[in-house]
Amino acid sequence: MDGKGSSQLSTPRLDETFRTKNATVVGSVAPDHILEKGSSTLDIQEATEEETASVSTSRTNSKEISKGRLYITIIGLCLLYFISALDMTILATVYVDISNKYHDLSNGIWIITIYLLSTTAAQPLFGKFSDVLGRFQAVTVAVVIFCVGSIVCAAANSMGMLLAGRAIQGIGGGGLMSMPSVIMSDVTAERDRGKYTSFLAASWGIASAVGPVMGGAIVENANWRIIFWINLPVCIPTLIVLFFALNIPRPQGSTKEKLRRIDFLGTLLFQCSIVPLILAFSWGGQGHKWISGRVLGVICASVAVGVVFVIVEWKVALEPIVPLHLFKSRNVTASSICHFCMGACVYAPLMFIPLWELAVKGSTETEAGLRILPLMIGMVITASVSGIIIARFGRYREMIWICGVLIAVGNSLLILFKPDTSSGERIGILAITGLGLGFGIQTLIISAQCSVEGLDMAATTSLVIFMRTLGGIFGLSILSSVLNNSLRSKADALGVRYPEYNQLVHDTLNDQSVINSGELPTELLLGIVDMFQDSMHKVFIGLAPFSGLMVLSTLLFKHVDLNQKRRKTIK
Repeated sequence: MDGKGSSQLSTPRLDETFRTKNATVVGSVAPDHILEKGSSTLDIQEATEEETASVSTSRTNSKEISKGRLYITIIGLCLLYFISALDMTILATVYVDISNKYHDLSNGIWIITIYLLSTTAAQPLFGKFSDVLGRFQAVTVAVVIFCVGSIVCAAANSMGMLLAGRAIQGIGGGGLMSMPSVIMSDVTAERDRGKYTSFLAASWGIASAVGPVMGGAIVENANWRIIFWINLPVCIPTLIVLFFALNIPRPQGSTKEKLRRIDFLGTLLFQCSIVPLILAFSWGGQGHKWISGRVLGVICASVAVGVVFVIVEWKVALEPIVPLHLFKSRNVTASSICHFCMGACVYAPLMFIPLWELAVKGSTETEAGLRILPLMIGMVITASVSGIIIARFGRYREMIWICGVLIAVGNSLLILFKPDTSSGERIGILAITGLGLGFGIQTLIISAQCSVEGLDMAATTSLVIFMRTLGGIFGLSILSSVLNNSLRSKADALGVRYPEYNQLVHDTLNDQSVINSGELPTELLLGIVDMFQDSMHKVFIGLAPFSGLMVLSTLLFKHVDLNQKRRKTIK
């Protein structure tokens, strides 16, 4: 059809490609309402073009976002991502000092654990809720919850109040961790997304690196409550900026219709399954044996509820909170497995390397935090490089392979960490792990996103990020159990050899500053250093199964072409 109104009526076909400002539309036949008897060719063309324009705009979320607005949006998302990641690590080296102020050292580790628990449980929920309520609305809810939790923590006058605040804060943190990646999928095309999501990876890396250092510096030089107050002047202005910068339409439908779309039963069952499971991971080997009735009972109950959750999501829910059909995609399944292993392979060094520095090298809290910088610098470098490669060549699978190999090599070399290992060797080993992490942390998300329908983008993004955090908690729990069991056994043996120092020896398990207090004789001090060195060596060996499974899972990915146009991600 030439579109010039020829007298001969020809049936227009939409298998020709119509290009518009926003998208390329390909159809198979002309719309039925166009092919009415007596229609002229010109009428048909005009109607066809109108139909095409309508379909075109439906394939994207909104008109093209300007570069300036896009950059402002990215900066705002990076700040939210940064502050959420910061609260995961800022207490890593100082939670002992804070819990000592409440005279409750036994529950001190929960200051970190409960934040990870609530963050993990909340992550998959925000993605689906944002599909129903809207992206900015979901971010607003996350920021408000996070700020309320921060205020409760800063004002806490007891350990119970502090832990409650951390739990609330973690729920908001789960939204702040998942929503930036979701919104990135709304405002960028898959081919270009790597360039922009590399900034998110850099934000996570910087937060993970400076968190322990910042926490140590604040506790050493000021009031620990500042750790929580600093969240407010970052989150609130950022939310205001995003209000004006984001140009994403809200989902259609009335409030009643939106409420019907929310999978309340699935949400409840998910929480009742995942929260006890994470608690069991936290208990195992830390106060309770893995084979104890309490731990096994909670795990069995969690699995049982999980089975019910799967049935509800599969057979009952109209819009499942975790759409099971996503796992039909090989890339989504592979990305989930890979992210789970990555969580264990990366969270473990972030937690245990500072501990090794404190106990074996006698570093201060601030110095111990600085020692993790090589890992994060390596990650920032390759995250940026991977984004450029994806945008230039449209390839990502090769970087996922490199990611798995480098992380496996870097973690394997951790067994070389000894008291006499040079700074250069330690920096090089951690940098290898960081380089691998940078190649995969956002590339894995993009590989999953490009393999699903646009409307499944938010749920997919939240799912794979959730798997990374869950893997981190699982890995930390298993490896902490290995560490604690080894330390307790060796501490008991040292206590028998030095009965007059038995209490001090066991105090070092919770407070490594005792090692450098000057209260221990040289021979005993060397024994304690060996105790930590041998125990940490077992932890580093324990990373091997996670590294191996990650390498194998990278082989499951298949290449899917990346779209150069934005896709519709909101109903």
